[in-house]
Amino acid sequence: MTSFQLITILFSITIYTLHRYVTRRVDAPQPVTAPSIPESSVFTISKEDIHPAAEFHVPRIPYGEDTIVKIIHDIYRIYLQLNYLSPWEIIWPPEHGHAINQALGREELGLDFAVISLMKRLPYFRDYGFSAQGPFFPHSEMFVYLEDDQIRAGRDPEHWKFQEPKLDSLLPHEIALSSLTDEGHHLILDIKENTIRVWSFNEPPAGDDPDNYRMYSPHHAPTFLASHLERIRSLELIPSGSKNFRWLFDKRYPDYPKLKKILQEQYGWPYDFREEEWMAVSKVTWERIIREEPGFETEHDNDEPLDLDEY
Repeated sequence: MTSFQLITILFSITIYTLHRYVTRRVDAPQPVTAPSIPESSVFTISKEDIHPAAEFHVPRIPYGEDTIVKIIHDIYRIYLQLNYLSPWEIIWPPEHGHAINQALGREELGLDFAVISLMKRLPYFRDYGFSAQGPFFPHSEMFVYLEDDQIRAGRDPEHWKFQEPKLDSLLPHEIALSSLTDEGHHLILDIKENTIRVWSFNEPPAGDDPDNYRMYSPHHAPTFLASHLERIRSLELIPSGSKNFRWLFDKRYPDYPKLKKILQEQYGWPYDFREEEWMAVSKVTWERIIREEPGFETEHDNDEPLDLDEY
């Protein structure tokens, strides 16, 4: 075979191959069929499930009294550490619980046993007068269920103090943990739901009835309480325990950076906290800052005045 014949054959094969490549039918890609999903795994929301606040609902773990008690105890302890509260002001529950008036709670008011059980296990101020001197939650003071009048008042946290409370305002399985201070909030714990509702003076609930507190968006109770505890631990809220004034200061307060820096850098909060040193000077320190008098002294203050200009 000559070279010319070989070249002719190779050229013919090349032309034939190109023709087949260009003219062959190209099939369109077929759509991929999604796997079928069992009906039991489809998540649906009915109209009844949609909360007025457009919440995303998931099943909540059941109410656990031990969890609620532990978090509230921890909040009291951190207030004591920071000298916001004094030990003599607080009555801790004895081993078998406080002597709550169960006849009043069960027979007269028809409260669930779980509500009374929780009342028995909470710490309280020695009397309501101490509770009213400063907020436990922002704009909210704790009820003192050691007192019969407070048990009745707790059934209608919205009532004015000169009025008789409506004893059926809350459901039997609900307990008001705290009531508003000036234009603040009531915190209502629903034991059956394991939720807390923040009943606000300035923000009425959804709907036409401004007194229907159950239209407020519910919060998971342990998460809500733990969030408050963490805000204090991180000094997002700073409890001021001055002699004549108690408050929970946040970033809106002009001296907030100064308060935070003193606690963290001078007294080592929270991991290297010089608690005894802080106990000795905290009251007068807050007095000096709040009064804007760096040299302010009290008859019980033997410490040298702090140089607040450093902060």
